[in-house]
Amino acid sequence: MSLNGSSRRWALSASGILLFLLTLVTGYGVAIAAQPAGEVIHAQGITSAQQPGESPRFVAKGDPLHEGDIVSTGERGFAVIGLRDGSKMTLRPNTTFVIDKFSHGAGEESALLRLVKGGVRALTGLIGKRNPQGMRVSTATATIGIRGTGFDARICGNECAEEIRSAQKDTGIAGALIVARVAVVSGTASIVGQDGQVRAVTKGAPLLSGETVRTDKGSYAVLAFRDRSKVTVVAESEFKLENVRFSGAQADSGNFVVRVVKGGARVLTGLLAKREPKSVQLNMITAIVGIRGTGFDNRLALDCVAGACSEAAFAYTWEGAIAIIVGQRELLVPLDRAGVFNPARDRLVLLDRVPQFFLDETAPRPDKVEVDFDNLFGAVSVEAYRPGVYVTMRDGHVDFAGRAGSIDLGPGESGYLADGQGIPVRLTQTPPFITSDPSPIPETFDEQSIRLLDVLNPGGGPGSLICEI
Repeated sequence: MSLNGSSRRWALSASGILLFLLTLVTGYGVAIAAQPAGEVIHAQGITSAQQPGESPRFVAKGDPLHEGDIVSTGERGFAVIGLRDGSKMTLRPNTTFVIDKFSHGAGEESALLRLVKGGVRALTGLIGKRNPQGMRVSTATATIGIRGTGFDARICGNECAEEIRSAQKDTGIAGALIVARVAVVSGTASIVGQDGQVRAVTKGAPLLSGETVRTDKGSYAVLAFRDRSKVTVVAESEFKLENVRFSGAQADSGNFVVRVVKGGARVLTGLLAKREPKSVQLNMITAIVGIRGTGFDNRLALDCVAGACSEAAFAYTWEGAIAIIVGQRELLVPLDRAGVFNPARDRLVLLDRVPQFFLDETAPRPDKVEVDFDNLFGAVSVEAYRPGVYVTMRDGHVDFAGRAGSIDLGPGESGYLADGQGIPVRLTQTPPFITSDPSPIPETFDEQSIRLLDVLNPGGGPGSLICEI
């Protein structure tokens, strides 16, 4: 069949339109595929980026970084990079860092990053908050699971020990603000910080005074305190650490004031209650549970009298004895008995029988839960700072894992995985080569105030920098 001139012109025009559309769609797809994972915020000295199989390219402020990029800094410089989720990272001098995977789409948020050598000072963004399990930094021997945080990671050879000669002294006991950790979690729970920020509960998660643990339906969390107290926060509850602090070599001095805001808790007191019982108390509504060195359950529930019901504070003793204190009144609740305070009726009485909700509780009694306190709170001193991976927390917490085990690090804590070892250890002190690191912390970075001498000559004196041409 032959086409006349008009038909041929229409066919050519249609083919041109189709080619244009295909080109447009293909170009759009390439644009999406090429969308950067982040960019260079600042580069001091020589910084390069390289895709696998390609030649390195020098990068400067504003240059894009893509998934798969291997970013390297020179011996006399550093780089601050930012990812699209708001994460920021300072790459120390002589560092190689890889963006193995970065996905910022809703429901697909994940970031797999790799530290090949050198060190990084990191502040994680939205991915670390929305999908804590989906963001991690790995090395050849360790994995750092991110929980929404600020931390330093350093792969050390012999150079870290050499830096200590001119570094600041150690900063003292690490993690002193951490008063408790989550020993067991079943189901879903969260921690509300003093600033209102919410983070998911994971095994080993640190707790500070002023924070609150919330549990969902069918869930519970067992908290382990430095003085070896244990608390099970039962389902659908809120448990606040109102004023908790410990001192002394065995954490047997200080304060232990907690509150059941909603639901209930099962409590086994520790060393502080034995030595300073008046320093330990649990608050419910306007009542105080005074401790006598004991184990007990407490619950906020309805108390019904003569057909009228109102919220009341219940307590049940299963070890030792407690007292419910209201103003100047005190009700002793002996072993295997329960008491109640109903503020609406000003009713403070010992009950004839233990309420059924105590007897039906399925969350474990804390005395039945084995807790490895040495693993949760134990720390070792490292003086020589031998080769290995070091991690120090500025904020939040991470799961620091080797091939054979892991530890959780919270605010102010440091960990170390020695070369050839499978399980990291918690350090008693922050390594001085981290406290004295001149590379800027990303969250406070200001390129207008960089001290070039500190950056280009880390650890050296004013006259020790030699310029090489």
